[in-house]
Amino acid sequence: MRGVVRMLAAGLAAVLCMGQTAPQRIEYTLTPVLSDGALTAVQYDLRFRGDADGETLISLPESWGGQSELWRSIDGLEAVSGAELRAGEGPARRMLSHRPNARVHLRYRVVQDFEGAPDAQQGNAYRPVVQPTYFHLIGEASLVTPSEADHRTPVRWRARDMPRGWALASDLEHAGLTLADVWSSISVGGDFRIVRDPQNQVRVALRGAWSFTDAEFSARVSEIIGGQRRFFGDGASPYLVTVIQLTSPQEGWLSIGGTGLGDAFAFFATPNAEAQPIARTLAHEGLHSWIPARIGGMPDEGEAADYWLSEGFTDFYTGRVLVREGLWTPAEFAADLNQMLRAYAQSPVQTEPNSRILADFWNSQPVQQLPYQRGRLLATIWDARLRAAGERDLDDVVLDMRDRAAGGAEQDATALLPLAAQHFGLDVSAEIARFAQRGEAILLAEDVFAPCGRVVTEQLTPFHRGFDIDATAANNNVIAGVDPTLPAYAAGVRDGMVLIRRDAGEIGDSSQEIAYVVRDGETERTFRYMPRGHGVFTQQRLVLEDALQGERLAQCAAVLGGH
Repeated sequence: MRGVVRMLAAGLAAVLCMGQTAPQRIEYTLTPVLSDGALTAVQYDLRFRGDADGETLISLPESWGGQSELWRSIDGLEAVSGAELRAGEGPARRMLSHRPNARVHLRYRVVQDFEGAPDAQQGNAYRPVVQPTYFHLIGEASLVTPSEADHRTPVRWRARDMPRGWALASDLEHAGLTLADVWSSISVGGDFRIVRDPQNQVRVALRGAWSFTDAEFSARVSEIIGGQRRFFGDGASPYLVTVIQLTSPQEGWLSIGGTGLGDAFAFFATPNAEAQPIARTLAHEGLHSWIPARIGGMPDEGEAADYWLSEGFTDFYTGRVLVREGLWTPAEFAADLNQMLRAYAQSPVQTEPNSRILADFWNSQPVQQLPYQRGRLLATIWDARLRAAGERDLDDVVLDMRDRAAGGAEQDATALLPLAAQHFGLDVSAEIARFAQRGEAILLAEDVFAPCGRVVTEQLTPFHRGFDIDATAANNNVIAGVDPTLPAYAAGVRDGMVLIRRDAGEIGDSSQEIAYVVRDGETERTFRYMPRGHGVFTQQRLVLEDALQGERLAQCAAVLGGH
């Protein structure tokens, strides 16, 4: 998913009031503020025309992307000219008094409201980041806005007085901006390295040392974005990808995340992140430019009920585009699919109805993964059924949805899907009701990926660490909830030990020995054991043919990558 569910006006309270006129144009000017060569703040000068009644309400950033009290990053807000500033209702509001339609000039500084560098334990750096050598600002978390302005309000954005040697990158460096563009934007400056691909009009801005080179990563980004554009029939247009590092709270901690922002994508990762999982994240999030936005969109309310399509189809097409562009081999596709199949098979909420997703998507990690899993499995089944019936596949359905939406169809994506599928002889309504709505368990047919290989169905012992990982994480990695009936306890793991890292094993795979390094008093110890719980469960996995070469390999790639 896009890291967060973005609501266009979230955190900025851009409420339209009937009978009043929105500002003609808003101008933002960004200026770095340095002290002894170190960045301390980012200044914004904001100019606009006030309301005709002589009073204008101003909104500060409030909440977005799971973050709250974003107004704490706004410092020194003042009226430079044209108005007097006074308090409004609550910390995220200010009121301006001025002559009717007066030209108003406000100034404020964006500061970092947390200590130190962005930390992986705190999650993605959606709050403003202002470090001595760089800044990282998401529009919805850093902009002060006249409240009567709406998403169509024209905007001019510019930056000035950048220090010598500093780089600047923003997806706002062009004309024709609206307030919607500026809210959904990313602007970075400082010791970034910027790599440009003029042919695809893609820029990558990154800083810090990685396991991959700037050129390698930029090439992969261009291939992914280019492949997605080709699939949906779009030409080249400006696109920005930013990458900043998150500090690791402990050795071995891995974090990769990000969010799509209109014509940009903001990545956050720990230094040990590899290019491949970053590329997968980009491929998924980048597809959200089209799915669901260009194939019908989402409902105005209760959109989590449709995540099985918006997120599940996006996951399906993540694998498809990566294979189609030659960025994944069939083996890499199978490894990614099998990881999902393993998680789905052991999900404690596998058969919960869709209403559970609507209620608890943001409260439970297993619930959050469920629509991704269900939608990807359903897309796989429907794609195979179309291929078996003739020369069609799911691509035809999705592109038909795109055409219907572009032609003015008023239905959202989940309503357009059955119509488009029926156009190609595929009835999906009953399976949507059974699997997406009621939550019945989904199993793939053995030959769903023929001629690549077969789907094997097995009865396995469930994966279990032997302790409660959620309680342990909430307890500052002090191990809690050790089950005395499981192998971890037999190996010597006890409540109160401090979890340091995992040295072996794979989360979700009970067939591999796991190794945890812990601190027991003053002693560092390693415990190895089979991470098995009680009972059995049904799990599926894709097993590729041994002799995937030549024409057979090409046929497999065509199935996985689409026609």
